[in-house]
Amino acid sequence: MKLNRIFKAVAVTSVLGLALAGCGGGGSSSSSSSDAFDKNAKTEITMAGWSLDSTPEFKTLADAFMAKYPNVKVNIKQYSADDYDKQMTADISAGSQPDVFPIKNLQKYLTYSQSQGLADLSDIASGYKDDKNIDISNYELDGKYYAMPYRQDSWVLFYNKDMMKKAGVETPTDKWTWDDYTKAAEQLKTNLPKAGYDAKSVYPIYQHNWQSVVQAFALAQTGYEPDSNFFKANFDYMKPFYERALKWQDEKLTIDWNTSKTTSVQYQAQFGTQKAAMLPMGTWYAATLVQQQKSGDAEKFSWGIAPIPQNPDATSDSDKPVTFGDPTGLAVSSKSEGQKLAAAKEFVKFASGEEGAKALAKIATTPAYFSDAVADTYFGVDGMATDDLTKNAWQNHDTKPENPVGEGSDTIISLLNDAHSSIMTETSSVNDALAKATQDIKDQGIVTE
Repeated sequence: MKLNRIFKAVAVTSVLGLALAGCGGGGSSSSSSSDAFDKNAKTEITMAGWSLDSTPEFKTLADAFMAKYPNVKVNIKQYSADDYDKQMTADISAGSQPDVFPIKNLQKYLTYSQSQGLADLSDIASGYKDDKNIDISNYELDGKYYAMPYRQDSWVLFYNKDMMKKAGVETPTDKWTWDDYTKAAEQLKTNLPKAGYDAKSVYPIYQHNWQSVVQAFALAQTGYEPDSNFFKANFDYMKPFYERALKWQDEKLTIDWNTSKTTSVQYQAQFGTQKAAMLPMGTWYAATLVQQQKSGDAEKFSWGIAPIPQNPDATSDSDKPVTFGDPTGLAVSSKSEGQKLAAAKEFVKFASGEEGAKALAKIATTPAYFSDAVADTYFGVDGMATDDLTKNAWQNHDTKPENPVGEGSDTIISLLNDAHSSIMTETSSVNDALAKATQDIKDQGIVTE
């Protein structure tokens, strides 16, 4: 996807709620020229990260890069995971951003690219354009690149093999639709208590409370044409997905949305302590599950990954399962100069490529670069599921962005979140909630008839 839409200023600045417009529009191009990277030059660069104790990817990449280039020191600056974007945009406004910093998702990328705080990385991108092992197209903005992906998680279906076997229910296949998923969940509801599981606390599935778990699947699996539906405030494509989500809730196949939200249910605990037999979630969860089974925070059981179930009401043009997920990118500060700039760009090049991908794969983190060698490394991690279905589900999918990125997208997403809450609390019907979202969005002047 090429990000070449023209954005209204209000849409851009409202994404993070900070006035970045004063920094000027468009990314910096002056910093794209730099001294050539000298691996023998003593250099120190800073890199941003968050939750360093529980998120080892930043230190892993830094250590791997420093092992290759001993004369470069990478100092990691910790930010708050919850307030990362707010803190980072404040640093960019002050011109004090680290030399290298992550961009969590595509929605935020647009705001950052308008800030004059990002160096042009088009020279790095040119080396990957023809590489079939990585997709960099999401970061193209008017022919330039201001970030490069180093992670690419996609949503898949985690399932507990032991629970399903004890309940006598067939495990998922790569052909499952949401109807197949529902049928298996209904069978589990009947059979799990017979197999000795507590009917009051153990559920067939766990449907997390995020709006994307319904809305992003709906958009991805009904034909990804945001210009003709999402940006026109036409949300009829969501209705069957909400009807299924309500059915799961009403039949008590999952914890209801209110309970999940008000008690802050954690999906890791729900699946990891065998309170749910199936869990739609991003591939990032595999690393957590492996770690928690080793530490004892999760129970020991056999698990696997299947492709996310597909829309039973549509035929996909893709030969791969259609799912969603945003890449996580790395940007370089436009304030960096000389060898700092050269080293920072070399770090991003390293992290985006096969060497960085292998380093991430060793800790069961899903990288953006998928090669056979990276896959071998990932599935060589002790405790990782290694069956053929898991391997196929991890590598082969058609991943659409979580949210369409364009004019007014942040406002649309916010109003759709209100609709999501109304629907899942069953305070409004699906039709009424989506109709209200449509009218509210039109009242904002974001879309035209």
